[in-house]
Amino acid sequence: MNIKYLASLLFVIWLCLPGFSQNLLVKGGWVFDTSSKSFLPNSEVYIQNGLFVDQFNGSAGWQTLDLSKEDYILPGLIDLHAHYRVSYANKAYDDTLAMPKIFLANGITSTFPAGEIEPEKMWDLQQEIDAGKRPGPRILHSGPYFGTAAPDWNPDFTEKDIRDRVDYWAARGALGFKAKGITAAHLAILIDQAHKQNLTVTGHLNSGYRNSVNPQEALEMGIDRIEHFLGGRLLADSIDAYQSLKQLDPLDPRLAEIISIYLEKDAYLDATLGTYGAIGMVDSPVFEDWANENQYLTPFARKLVEAMKPSSFNELCALIYPVKQGTLLRYYKAGGLITVGTDRPLLLDNYLGVGFGGFGVHREMAAMVEIGIPAGEVLYYATQQNAEAFGIADRAGSISSGKWGDLMIMKGNPVDDINRTRSVHTVIRGGKVFNSKELLESAKGKLGPES
Repeated sequence: MNIKYLASLLFVIWLCLPGFSQNLLVKGGWVFDTSSKSFLPNSEVYIQNGLFVDQFNGSAGWQTLDLSKEDYILPGLIDLHAHYRVSYANKAYDDTLAMPKIFLANGITSTFPAGEIEPEKMWDLQQEIDAGKRPGPRILHSGPYFGTAAPDWNPDFTEKDIRDRVDYWAARGALGFKAKGITAAHLAILIDQAHKQNLTVTGHLNSGYRNSVNPQEALEMGIDRIEHFLGGRLLADSIDAYQSLKQLDPLDPRLAEIISIYLEKDAYLDATLGTYGAIGMVDSPVFEDWANENQYLTPFARKLVEAMKPSSFNELCALIYPVKQGTLLRYYKAGGLITVGTDRPLLLDNYLGVGFGGFGVHREMAAMVEIGIPAGEVLYYATQQNAEAFGIADRAGSISSGKWGDLMIMKGNPVDDINRTRSVHTVIRGGKVFNSKELLESAKGKLGPES
């Protein structure tokens, strides 16, 4: 075997291993059981060398974390549409200073950056977090977008160019890819090559308008997940998907066609319901600014946000939101597979409503419960089902021996009240314990440009 290739392979394997930490015993409280989707009394949870184990093993010293009867334990949340992106004056970058802390403090221990603006910078962030040099969630590395959303994308890429791009980032350790602004021909190649690498593909697609791809077309190609909306023939290819969505009737019998394709293909929908409600400034307790999120912005960014005015896009999302609510509930009742993602970048050129980053996961889960999906199901989506959808169920998603030792601990039972997830006070990543309040305190005034 080529020595250079072997070294690269060993490096990738090392990056996929959890960082070493002390042995930790978590006692008391209640623990989420992914089989029953409910909380059971917790006797003991063991984390050794960053992984869950069945019982005390060895003579090494163990740190004990004693919980009260008001404490409820979830496996670390997984965000399958996480953005570290900040943009201003038509320039964009991935924030590695505040966003990682905000994600982790909110109980998100693994993030899939759904298309990276600065892949190399995100790669460096992943290494520093994994080495314990800075706090943050696991980065389920995606590499750059596939499509015009990537700054380096060339519409004239050949089949070889796309396959080489997949292979390059797979060799670097990417765990999945996202398409946005892609043609059907390029998407088919991306899906085929990613599957050869045993990696998943998701897409922010369109209606078929102006050479775009309708999700129904992508499902026939074998795409694994779809972002934002179901798609289907009810989206007219003569107009943009959003313009078509605002006119869609969630009770239209023809919607059954696209739902049946998701069921047949075992494909997942990442509805990102909460972000559309936030952008649409929907009047609901789900979208209250319960965390005073603007305090995490730099003074310059905060002035920009506070001076923003609603636009036609905010008005459009207000019309789309009830459509998304109705279609998601219908999809759920039909047995559709659902994942949880936040999709909350900080765009200082466009008003996206309240919130950014990790705070969005609580709104996303609450928005699902608000339409009638049981809280236990939603918690399952954000943990075990997200892991299954991304192909990492052998490493994450439940509190099981051999999986990453990631937990979030909150006050009160979120099955009874989903808003209890907002009371997260302790997060454990790979056996290392973090105080949510301290993480958030250290992120104040750090997000966004200084000038």
